[in-house]
Amino acid sequence: MATKKEQVYECVVCSNVVKVVNEGVGTLVCCNKPMELQSK
Repeated sequence: MATKKEQVYECVVCSNVVKVVNEGVGTLVCCNKPMELQSK
């Protein structure tokens, strides 16, 4: 899975939010769970 610049992800466990500033390959993980991509 690739992340794109400006995407926003949220942790389903602790509600931590991450905004992507550098594109990359991989899965964002928080609290040992994949983070969910939030719709705009």
